Parts: sequence; structure tokens; C-alpha cells
Amino acid sequence: MMVARGNPILRQALTRHTDRRNYVGATTIGALIGAGIDSLSGDDGNADGAIIGAITANVLKVVVPLAVTYAIGWAVLRGAAELKDQVFGESEA
Repeated sequence: MMVARGNPILRQALTRHTDRRNYVGATTIGALIGAGIDSLSGDDGNADGAIIGAITANVLKVVVPLAVTYAIGWAVLRGAAELKDQVFGESEA
């Protein structure tokens, strides 16, 4: 990986082991993606992009499961209402 080769901090973050397997967390991946996107602008360092990417990754770790849970719950409730209407006939309310 080109980014980690010259940067000892990134190299250490990318080579941490969990249960003797290589593991790169969502925060690290978000930081790398944010730094890469921010470095494309070329106007300043890429540290602020790494911070924004890490924060975004952590927010997405919470928001995405909530959105999926809400969507599944909505679909189940809608399906239950359709099933009730088919079994008992449509309500007029």
C-alpha cells in the first residue's frame, strides 16, 4: 500500500492484529479514504480529510443499521397490514 509505506503511523494502524488476523477497522478505512479524497484538492494537508473521514465512518456505523432496521420494520408492518386486508377484507377507515 503506497500511503502506508512512508508513514509509520499509518503503517502501525494498518498492521495491528486482532486474534492473530489482520484487521482494519471502519474508522481507519474512513480516515484513509478521507485523506485520499482531501489530498486530491492539493490545497493543504490531508489530516483534516482523515479526521472527517474517520468521523463519517463512525457516524455511518450507527446510522446505517438504524436505517436498515427502520426499513425492515416498515416493510414488515406494511406486509402485515396487506395480509390483514387480504384475510379480513379491506377496512373502510
